[in-house]
Formats: sequence, C-alpha cells, structure tokens
Amino acid sequence: MAESDDDQKGSVKRRGLLAAAGVATVGATGWFGYRAWQSHKPVPPPTTRLQPDVDRGFYRRLGRTDLEVSAVSIGGGGVSNPKVIARAIDAGLNFIDTSICYGDSELVIAEMFRQRPELRQKLVLATKWDVAQDMPKSRILESLDKSLQRLGVDQIDIMQLHWLGGGHVRGDDGFNRLDNEALYAAMEEVKKAGKVRFFGATSHHENRGKILEHAVGKGAYDMLLVKMNALDFDGAGIPSLLSVARKADVGVVAMKSQPDGGRMPPGFEEKKWGVYQANLRWVLQHDVATVINSDIGEDPEMQDLAIEAAREPFTEADRALLEQYTTAVSPHYCRGCDSLCGGACPEGVSIAAVMQFAMYHEAYGWPARARQHYRNLPVAERFAERCLSCSQCSDACPHGLDPAGTVRWAAETLGDGGSSRA
Repeated sequence: MAESDDDQKGSVKRRGLLAAAGVATVGATGWFGYRAWQSHKPVPPPTTRLQPDVDRGFYRRLGRTDLEVSAVSIGGGGVSNPKVIARAIDAGLNFIDTSICYGDSELVIAEMFRQRPELRQKLVLATKWDVAQDMPKSRILESLDKSLQRLGVDQIDIMQLHWLGGGHVRGDDGFNRLDNEALYAAMEEVKKAGKVRFFGATSHHENRGKILEHAVGKGAYDMLLVKMNALDFDGAGIPSLLSVARKADVGVVAMKSQPDGGRMPPGFEEKKWGVYQANLRWVLQHDVATVINSDIGEDPEMQDLAIEAAREPFTEADRALLEQYTTAVSPHYCRGCDSLCGGACPEGVSIAAVMQFAMYHEAYGWPARARQHYRNLPVAERFAERCLSCSQCSDACPHGLDPAGTVRWAAETLGDGGSSRA
C-alpha cells in the first residue's frame, strides 16, 4: 500500500493497537481459544514470501481506495489460530475479511496483533456491521465501537454492510437497508473521526448483482464483496455488476469461489487441490481485486496452494477440469434462488436460508454458527409440520436439489429434533 511520508506517520497513530482494550476483551471471554492455540502444532514457515515491489503482478488496486491488495487473501470465517494468520501475512497476503458474526474471529485477529504488533501496518483490515433498515445512528456507532474493541485497534480500513438480501436482518429485501439515512450519517461521522477509512457492501443473495449495483449508485461505497464462482455467475447478474463497478472505480472482492464450500463430489477427491486452484484462477481472470477464502486463514497448506494458483494464469486445462467439476457438483450446489423453491413453499419456510445454514454445517464445518443462525430464524420460517410429507420446494428446484430433505434434516440437526418446530 503506497502512502506518503505524512500518511505513514499518521497511520501509526490511526492504527495504533489498543492493547489494553484488546486484552480486556479477550479476557472477558475466558481466553476462549487460548488453550486450543497452545495445543496447535508448530506452524511451518511460508514456502514463498511475496514482496509488493517485486511481485507486482500479484497485487491489484482495490478501486478508488488505491489500496494494493494481494490477489488471494484471508477469509476470517473460521480462523482460530493467530499464528496461521500471521504466516499468511508473512507470505505477503495483505487483506483479511472478518465480521462481527464470525464467531471469535475478531478476537483471534486481536490476539495476532497482540503477539505480532508490527503486522497491523502490513494488513488491510476489513470487517462488517449488520445495520438494519431502521437502525438508529447510535446503535450503528455502538456496533462499530464494539468491533474496534474486539479487534484491539483504533481504526478499521474497510467497514462493510453485511449480507444484503438475507440471513441476518429481519425484513431485509436487499435494498431497504441501503436506504437507511442514519447509516450514511454514521459513516460520515466515523470517517471524520478516523475510525474507518473506507466503506463497502456485501451480498451473496440470488439478486446480488442488482442489489450491489444499487449500492454503487449511492456513491458512498468504495468496494464490494460479492459471491462469485463458476456455477453462479451470469444468473446472478455479476457481469453487469462488474461493469458498473469498474465505471464507478469501485473495487470488487470475490467470496465463495468454491461452489458448495469446496466439498468434492464422488470421483473428484484426488483432484480436490487442482479444483481449488482452478476455481481461484477462474475468478481472478475477471475484473476483481482479490479473492478471499476461509481456508487460507486456517491451513498453511491452503495458503501455499492459493499463492501458487494466483501466480499462474487460467488455462485450458483449468477450464476442462472446471467443466467436469461443475457438471458433477451442480446437482448438489444450492444457488440461493429462494424465489423458486421458497416461492413454491405453501408454508412460507425460508428455504434458501435453511439451505445456507445447512451448508455452513456440512461443507464449511461451522456447526455452532449454523445452529445459531438457524435458531435466529422465526420458528415458522424454519419448519412446518407439512414439511414431513411435502416436496413442492424440491419439485421447483431446476438444478435437481432436494431442499425438502434438507429442511427436514435441519429440523433434526440444527434445531435438536422437535425444538425447531415449537
């Protein structure tokens, strides 16, 4: 990230670690994962150490932020070991994406800063807030301050409006949260106070292309975080979104590059890492600044594979492999098109949300988060007694999935049997 001498001096003050606040926050959780960290095997050193001035092709401009970010970067969704995150930064990855709802992620990052304070200057730190369509400015400011405290910093580089179009905020249609005037008043205030440098908006809704185009039209968002993979691209309006973002000089970060959480269909087990890299390269051939992946924050081997993938162009061999893979995984991959399966449900069950949380449990290995999100849904949107025999949602799926079976499985697994039906 290029900065003037004055900016560099100022950034030390702006981004200085609030060590006492960070330690107090982690301490309040009972050092939730400290023993787990202590029991981790030693983290091997990076196999490659990238340098922005030398490996210029590996770093890309994030729109009008003018931040130079690594082509692949750290997803904070499942991080638990600060040393693994530090290894990624040592290798040259300089962007991390987390959220208030990613379990202990913000606290794990704070612990990394406590152990290695110098890494804050090397990292673009992005987190998220769940601002509702009617949330007052005071609560929006409070949400930011809690993230600052959990992270143990006095400035966040990018604060993003989280998951537009579903999942976290009741009544969210993907557009109305973007029209909350209190949000923009809060954004202006925290930017002037030096608490946030830039702002972003995120979505993995079926209509995310249009939702995020609406965000670009607001003129207040410097970057977008969008679900983007080889199975779910044209139908979600991503080509149009990339064009709109480019014209507005709004940076684009891709997420969920691995369909179905990277879970391999039968016959592809031995091709898993090749598919992982081909998926990353497929995204990077488009007009995006970086691809975030949660495996990079959890697994040193995946870091090395991601860096290797980003250094190579997308090839015809990649294309042939992805064509075979996407054909195999398509009948198992939920695209979140709730207008079809959800629209067919006579009981109003939130089919796409239930499918999403089932994927968290089965593909991402996040059972606690899956249960939490599932139980945050209104009871009537989780399950209905009619679900025991009805299959209208499955009949409506054009991709051959069985949402009805997943709804029944979620009621037993995420709702602990009958509790989801109460």
